[in-house]
Amino acid sequence: MSLQFSYKVMPVIIAACLGGCASQSELTALRLDPDNPQYRSEACQRSIEGGTVHRGIKNVTMVATPVLLFVSGGLLLPVLAANAGLDAADRIDASDMANRCGARGESGAEIAGSVAAGAVLRAATGLVPK
Repeated sequence: MSLQFSYKVMPVIIAACLGGCASQSELTALRLDPDNPQYRSEACQRSIEGGTVHRGIKNVTMVATPVLLFVSGGLLLPVLAANAGLDAADRIDASDMANRCGARGESGAEIAGSVAAGAVLRAATGLVPK
């Protein structure tokens, strides 16, 4: 790998790492329009409050994944599968939140594509935490 190539790739890797600090539910809650009448609905507010669980899960997986990889002797597939499942649950909840709060949620195909792309990126870069 040449130095020129590494300088081009480094911003992408840094962005992926920094973008991975918040759960999809948190990001969706931040993007919601508080002036939308549906935002003040009970269903929307419950959905926003329920999304906080994904922050805790994300924090735990960021610490537990490297430990699990070390303890398992590097068995990447089960860890990737578990993280993909947690990512899918977060994205589904974020999509439901958006729909309940007057925004457009992701379709099932969009969620599946995002989860698959994230799993491939994590496998390719070794950045396994969700």
